[in-house]
Amino acid sequence: MSKKGFTLAEVLITLGIIGIVASLTLPALIQNNKNKEVEAKLKKIYSAMNQAILLSEKDNGAKEYWLYCDFGEDTNKENTSDCRQHFEKYILPYIKYTKTEEFTAAGRYNIAIYLGDGSVLIGKVHPQLVDYFFYPNGKNFNKEEFMSVDDNGTETREKCGTTFFAFEFSPVLNDRNSKYHYRKGFEPYKRGLNNLEKEELTGSHEYACSKTSAYKVWCTALIQLNGWQIPKDYPFKVK
Repeated sequence: MSKKGFTLAEVLITLGIIGIVASLTLPALIQNNKNKEVEAKLKKIYSAMNQAILLSEKDNGAKEYWLYCDFGEDTNKENTSDCRQHFEKYILPYIKYTKTEEFTAAGRYNIAIYLGDGSVLIGKVHPQLVDYFFYPNGKNFNKEEFMSVDDNGTETREKCGTTFFAFEFSPVLNDRNSKYHYRKGFEPYKRGLNNLEKEELTGSHEYACSKTSAYKVWCTALIQLNGWQIPKDYPFKVK
């Protein structure tokens, strides 16, 4: 009795179908894995930094009295040694890192803190507060491209919410714009929020997590609000 096998045409058709299915499903699987990696690292840096702040307070006193940047009489020019001291005294001794790198962006002092898991945390000190920008994948960090400038010469953060995510440490300031940071530790950037709700986080504000926003710094807060999971309708593909 002869055994009937597949013809060449049938094999090619089957392989073609498999290829089509793979091309449709593989990108979604890859992006889902990337989302999980970003979510895990966002939760990790949030926990690690707040633990570091608590440890630092035991040695250095309440965070409300820490040294930040002293701009002196010129409000546009910080004292670099003060900026550096903030990290050297209050932050770096309490976290695990491999190296640091100082650089200037938009005329201001910044420090890149390279972490052991391949991520990078950027600190930008102001009087009484620190803006932090976290790269889950440190390979995406390029200090030359850290700050974008649009056609009108306005500074933007085009890649915020995609390759890096905004946090803020502002326990001192007590005003309407700071109500989600006052007396708190390392938090997703919520400056300027009236209500911590998805509708506002994704609305028309220049800080909103939307494709039309110039800064997109509220994207981290949106992810936190969703239980540290990237929402299914998140407007960007994280990298």
